[in-house]
Amino acid sequence: MEEIVFGGVREECLSCLSRLIDKTVRLAAASPEVEERARKEAFKILEEQFKPGAIPAFIATSFQERIKDITGNHDPFLELKRKEMKIARTLAEYLRPMYGDDMRELFAFSALGNALDFFRDPEELRKDGEKGVGFCINDIMEAESIVNDSGGIVLLLADNAGEIYFDFPLLQYLQKKGCDARYVVKEGPIQNDLTLDDVRWAGYDKTEIPVISHGASVVGLDLEKVNSDFRTLFNSAALVIGKGMGHFETMSHIEANARLLFLLKAKCGPVAMSLGVDKDCFAALLK
Repeated sequence: MEEIVFGGVREECLSCLSRLIDKTVRLAAASPEVEERARKEAFKILEEQFKPGAIPAFIATSFQERIKDITGNHDPFLELKRKEMKIARTLAEYLRPMYGDDMRELFAFSALGNALDFFRDPEELRKDGEKGVGFCINDIMEAESIVNDSGGIVLLLADNAGEIYFDFPLLQYLQKKGCDARYVVKEGPIQNDLTLDDVRWAGYDKTEIPVISHGASVVGLDLEKVNSDFRTLFNSAALVIGKGMGHFETMSHIEANARLLFLLKAKCGPVAMSLGVDKDCFAALLK
């Protein structure tokens, strides 16, 4: 069977990245002059880096770093994240009773959280959750065997801030199964991804689940930018669960000691095409 990896940018990625620039600049800039300068510099980066084989998540990281430098706003999505987290908490509390307590149900509940982002109406997520999560790629049984056999380190790499409420039931289950389960977040703000500050705001910083940063502020994961402690932890893990499309884009091609499980909703054509599924399908892909 041919290995599934992300195929790099496609034409439609250009419009998606352009919208992200516009949104980030509007949120970050305090004046029209600063907004215009930040937008110009960000689109320059997009033009330079948008080449065949390029990874959209890495391009997004580059231009968002530049926007933050120009505007002086280190967390332009902060207000949006807080709103998203409040909505997500309410949705998770409402939907959680509809999902069971076994590993497969908890993986489904965690994946459901990945359908929530700033491009979607929360009402759509509620309807999705009520219907249940059907995976177009479902390697959860094999992942469950890894967990049952190893009892070792399991890392869950967080994605959007609001997903914390959907991820913790799975983390708690893994810990009860005897795994050394850890929740890995971004060192600092990058779009609406989860950070340690967001975890503290949610009140999840003093739970039984260790929450750690990998030392980088990037979309997805860049092993060249993480700290040495996390790199050692990554290499010693039995299973690494990467939530969201950014982790699939940046990790599907890497060789790792750990088994990698990508847990996501394929929200765009290029990711769906790389996975070999229809757009909006859920995937639990073990590499």
